[in-house]
Amino acid sequence: MILDEFSQQETDEALMLSYASGNAEAFEQLYQRHKLIVFRFFVRQNFTNSVAEDLTHDTWVKVINARQGYVVTAKFTTYLFTVARRLAIDYQQKKSHLCEVLAEDNEVKPQTIAQSSSDNEQNKQALSVALKQQVALLPFEQREVFLLKQEAGFSIEDIANITQQNKEKVKSRWRYALQKMRKGLSFYVK
Repeated sequence: MILDEFSQQETDEALMLSYASGNAEAFEQLYQRHKLIVFRFFVRQNFTNSVAEDLTHDTWVKVINARQGYVVTAKFTTYLFTVARRLAIDYQQKKSHLCEVLAEDNEVKPQTIAQSSSDNEQNKQALSVALKQQVALLPFEQREVFLLKQEAGFSIEDIANITQQNKEKVKSRWRYALQKMRKGLSFYVK
């Protein structure tokens, strides 16, 4: 079976079970499907790229090491992001800080929006930096919910399973995160 057919026919859960049975190609397919989104999850948590790479690597090592005991109780991505989340928390606790803050030289000052294309490109870049800053300013719990929903595309129920929190608490964190993001980006959003 070629890799493209494999990817279209098998669910993540079936691939993980196949990998647990010794099929290395199944792991490769899982890795290719999810490596970037896991890395982005860590980057959006405001870790440096090198830390995000290390944590992404550690996430996959944990998946590899746990393959024999893997049981389908939820979606594979829920399992994967539960592992990633725990690693992020462990890393933050070891470093005794909740998040790394963007360097001051990246701070964006609001500018008057101009009509030229170069100004438009600068505005897009300024918005991108401002968005990253606003995400970094969210409290950890709100940032985590925001990123799992926006970046990884999880539902509120999935996030509740990943974070092992009450669904209503997750909804509340999502709502507060959105309010803070809207307020922080109000200059850029009409």
